[in-house]
Amino acid sequence: MHRLALLATATLVLPLSAGIAMAQAQPRMAKNTPRLQLFQGDGLNFVLVDPLIYEIKRTGQVITVPAGFVTDFASVPWYARSVINVLGRHSIPAIVHDYLYWEQRCSREEADAILKEAMTEYESSTFDQKVVYYAVTYGAGGAWDENAQDRKSGYIRVLPEEHRNVPLNTDWESYRQSLFDLNVKEPAPEPGKPAYCTLPSP
Repeated sequence: MHRLALLATATLVLPLSAGIAMAQAQPRMAKNTPRLQLFQGDGLNFVLVDPLIYEIKRTGQVITVPAGFVTDFASVPWYARSVINVLGRHSIPAIVHDYLYWEQRCSREEADAILKEAMTEYESSTFDQKVVYYAVTYGAGGAWDENAQDRKSGYIRVLPEEHRNVPLNTDWESYRQSLFDLNVKEPAPEPGKPAYCTLPSP
């Protein structure tokens, strides 16, 4: 459908700044251009092949989303996709927000504020900023709670290196369950609350 690099294993990998209608979202604050591998079984979820290293412009603080993290970009329900796209200038902010919601070392309110900050830095339209921020502020509490419960139960969302070569035609939910059944653990995050969680007043 777009420019996708085909690996020898026949898994799909694409650079974040190039494929899937993201030419308009060239990273400016991200310090690298990560590649993503598609879960072909669902066509919705991706695993980062490379870490995403994002610097908050106003503070100089760096957020590293590790290689192996699984994301679906902006989690837009089907009925809202005529209003806001899953992909766009908010794609890198969405991955960072996804990770903060999973890791939960920042509070939910701090994660939402970082999303808003990043969308501003990436020059998302004012309309998209308002819609996405409203959606996460008032509609993402369930996702936050579900992530907390999944982590407590032992599910993972950061794939260890030996489990990042996703089999063909595999969907994320099935793969995640298989890793859970094998008692696979994700790399432990650094302890403590990161400095990047707190943004200064504009």
